[in-house]
Amino acid sequence: MTTLVALDLETTGLNPKQDAIIEIGAVRFNERRIEDEFKALINPGRNIPNFITGLTGITNEMVRGAPNIHDVLGDFEAFVGDAPVIGHNVRFDLGFLQRYKILQYNDVIDTYEMAAVLLPSASRYKLGAISQLLGVPLRDAHRALDDARATQGVFARLYEVAENLPLDLLAEITRLSEPLDWDAGWVFQQIMRARAKEGITAKETSGESRAALFGLRSKEKSAPLQAVTDPIKLDPEEASSALEHGGAFSQYFENYEYRNEQVEMLQVVADALSSGRHVMVEAGTGVGKSFAYLVPAALW
Repeated sequence: MTTLVALDLETTGLNPKQDAIIEIGAVRFNERRIEDEFKALINPGRNIPNFITGLTGITNEMVRGAPNIHDVLGDFEAFVGDAPVIGHNVRFDLGFLQRYKILQYNDVIDTYEMAAVLLPSASRYKLGAISQLLGVPLRDAHRALDDARATQGVFARLYEVAENLPLDLLAEITRLSEPLDWDAGWVFQQIMRARAKEGITAKETSGESRAALFGLRSKEKSAPLQAVTDPIKLDPEEASSALEHGGAFSQYFENYEYRNEQVEMLQVVADALSSGRHVMVEAGTGVGKSFAYLVPAALW
């Protein structure tokens, strides 16, 4: 494997046009061998919001004597070089860094995207949750170097999972990712190149199964569908019971985590379906939006 760099930033907020970087952490590695690490506190030239201090532990006093971002970027750019960069929700970090015209042409790998494909039954995909699920230590969450170390560990574990996928599945993921600007595509392409010599064995299918898919349509016409004039309304409480403590999801998914916002969204969607209304929902990452609308839709 080529040399890779896992990176993480801490910032004063979420908007790269208005907020500033207060810490950079990075780990350069090749397979499981750590080559070097980079860390730097940065003086943002403004007060750090109390919320950010509470989240990261980084105070105004800690950065008062730190260098500004321009004094750090040269060393950081040299540390990364042209290596592919890895992050968890890495586009957030790159949104801040690329404002300074660095890391614009490096390959990009997002461990969030990798986890979403390789760990489909995970209840949450935040770095802390995925680290815990994979047994990767995360000593001091929301400090840049510790998060970068955890990202490197998560990447290594997920890479092993991808390497052990059946070759036909790996080839299908690679094929589907090629036309997309997908930040996990690089990983599957690299593994596919390494395993390409194995060859893919065609699956045997019976004539009956082919006929079911490609057989001629029956000449007998079915009765046309009729509109349901008096549909049975969903009970939002009953619909959301699958996500409650002790419900079907907690019994099926080993690491299922109850989320109040997910249940609330499910009930709103169930009510909208029953009343024939449109509903617009804004929900943050990690709420579990897919199940919140798929469960009531399936019941409806």
